[in-house]
Amino acid sequence: MENTKKIQELLMNAIFEVFEKMYFVFLEPVDEDVKYDMVASINFTGPVKGCIDVLFTRGMAETMTRNMLNVDDNSITDKLIEDCAKEAVNMICGNFLQKYDSSKVFDLSIPVFKNKSGVFTKQEAGAGENVCKLSFESDGSLMGIEMSVC
Repeated sequence: MENTKKIQELLMNAIFEVFEKMYFVFLEPVDEDVKYDMVASINFTGPVKGCIDVLFTRGMAETMTRNMLNVDDNSITDKLIEDCAKEAVNMICGNFLQKYDSSKVFDLSIPVFKNKSGVFTKQEAGAGENVCKLSFESDGSLMGIEMSVC
């Protein structure tokens, strides 16, 4: 992709827009690693192709689910969290691609969800022009986003 800084800015704007409007979650960018509990992923093809992974802590996923569906903590199930996480990555990808080039057609895969834990490390200088890694925090819960393009 032509301009990594522009791509990162478009992706960040898409993330903020989706989380504020759909989940009533106000994210702050952070410069730290994220110990995540689950991953939602989506692939896209078109003039450019790539994938987006959203790595959630359990706390972030529960907050999103609670806010989006207006349910209490006792009503949050693993299936609701999975559906919410897949919808989030789908909306982030669609929003980003529309901002990237609304005149082009892109195809999105069906989002995939995995209960998988690990550590998402922040972007290192010179880590690769085709990878964008961002970390966010909201009310003590963390989330990481990685987008790679080819």
